[in-house]
Amino acid sequence: MDENVLTALIAAGAAIGGGAATGVFTLAAAKRQAAAAWAAGERQAAAAWEAGRRQAAAAWDSGQLQATAQLDVARRTLTEQTLANQRAVRRAAYVTYLSRTDSAHQALAAWQSAIGTADEAPRRREYDVAVGEVAEALNVVRLEGPDGVATAAENLRDALVANAPGTGQAVAQEAFLTVARAALSPA
Repeated sequence: MDENVLTALIAAGAAIGGGAATGVFTLAAAKRQAAAAWAAGERQAAAAWEAGRRQAAAAWDSGQLQATAQLDVARRTLTEQTLANQRAVRRAAYVTYLSRTDSAHQALAAWQSAIGTADEAPRRREYDVAVGEVAEALNVVRLEGPDGVATAAENLRDALVANAPGTGQAVAQEAFLTVARAALSPA
């Protein structure tokens, strides 16, 4: 073999060996870069997962607070509406009761004025009907309460009997109005 061929073979072998060594080192470096990139990706994914979890937890907590606040507002509104409705029903019961007691008082006065006349019996029946209507309205007042109003209403009814003193009705009516107004005032 010729020296030139031998030199060419050695050069070719060196080139192949150098290429192989370079390839091995390049492959090892690529593997290290891939492993580092994989680890960085895992760290980023874990960080993103944790950030997402925290964000979701914060959103959940915020949603819970908003829902609780809305429920509290709805509860307060419903309570206020219920109390307003209750006062309206009570007011209607009290007004009806006062109207019936006024009618009974007028019927009593008409009957007492008619005693000894031909109108005495019809006026007595009108008075009896009016007292019956007072009793019906009193039952509603008792149901609606409170107890102080019911007691004052009973006293007013008692002041409408035929043998009650003349000023008893006015005093009892004023006492009823006082406790009824107090019961209707918002607390």
